[in-house]
Amino acid sequence: MMGNVKKIMYCEGNTDGTVGGSFYSLLYLTSGLDRTKYDPMVVFHDEHSLLPEYQKAGVKTLIVPPYKPISLVSDNKYLARLKTIFTILQKPVNLLGYLLVSSIRKKRLLIKNNIDLLHLNNSVLRNNDWMIGAYLAGIPCITHERGINDRYPLIPRLLAAKLKAIISISKSVTETLKRNGVTNENIVTIHNGIDPKAVSEKITNQDILEKLGLNEDQPIIGVMGNIREWKGQEVAVRAMRKIVDEYPNTVCLLIGDTAKEDNYYKDRLHVLIRELDLESNIIFTGYINNVSDYLNILQIVLHTSIKPEPFGRVLIEAMSLSKPLVAAADGAVPEIVVNEKTGLTFTPGDHECLAELVIKLLQDKQYAENLGKAGYKRLLDYFHINVNVEKTQLLYDKILLNQI
Repeated sequence: MMGNVKKIMYCEGNTDGTVGGSFYSLLYLTSGLDRTKYDPMVVFHDEHSLLPEYQKAGVKTLIVPPYKPISLVSDNKYLARLKTIFTILQKPVNLLGYLLVSSIRKKRLLIKNNIDLLHLNNSVLRNNDWMIGAYLAGIPCITHERGINDRYPLIPRLLAAKLKAIISISKSVTETLKRNGVTNENIVTIHNGIDPKAVSEKITNQDILEKLGLNEDQPIIGVMGNIREWKGQEVAVRAMRKIVDEYPNTVCLLIGDTAKEDNYYKDRLHVLIRELDLESNIIFTGYINNVSDYLNILQIVLHTSIKPEPFGRVLIEAMSLSKPLVAAADGAVPEIVVNEKTGLTFTPGDHECLAELVIKLLQDKQYAENLGKAGYKRLLDYFHINVNVEKTQLLYDKILLNQI
């Protein structure tokens, strides 16, 4: 064990205003750290609803606004002729500002807080100014890679190669990084984790049912996740037409927030719901901070992403409550859900198959219950937060002891 407590700064790079899985993953990790060895501080770009949970866990937080690009384009009529030139210059000027000015600010912040290790929470595509700032400060830096991306531009790839390590949240993510030319000697796969004891009810099922105008006798299924096109809520909506034909009082909850840039998709879903005559069968809950309470009222949890899922935190949240899962089999999902043993999987986008699998579980409640129990056991063996924290701390030790 190291002789003194090491200060680790974490940075959450999300700037779209929504609180997603990366916020929760970071909360669970920092809450579980051995405080005799590590002193965590988490940087966010803005205030958000989970801050009290971090503070309750004794994790220091800091708000640092992100770099704001400047606009060189002016409406001034005397400068109108120069608009094209300013537009061309704007991108390199902002890139220089981000990679130089913002990086120097991050360097100063790291030194001011006596940070021993910087852990970025999102992707090699984000927080590049933090990476450079850490390099300038002589502080080791690692990043999580939580996404499956189509391409990795040159600058992030160059910076990724200089990091002490990259923590990939699934084998699927690791394969994507390597396939896209992201080279680093220490790409480590550490699955997200959760403490099932922490996933407990804050309010009763009856309270939520009353709030939603539902009753415990009707089938309730749902999709948990921010309303985004790639999350595939449309697949669930289309599947509901067939499900409702078999079980007319079934309700599907679409649980999650919607960022401004995704309002077009939510509007499209509303139109589709009207066209399929499902207004009384589908409910948008909006943002909720008591995730487990809403999951707990679901008889079946749906995962409907139409693109490869980097991990899918909702999967292990559902498993922690022994809920039967029906999930789109792409990305990391097959690493988590064992088809027909701990859940059921279907081809992404296939709403007909999704409907059939849901109907199967509604018809055979014992089978559904058995899947849920098997999922819970798999969670304890592979996706408990203790496993995640232990592997992450082992990586910290190697870095801080200059073993990698």
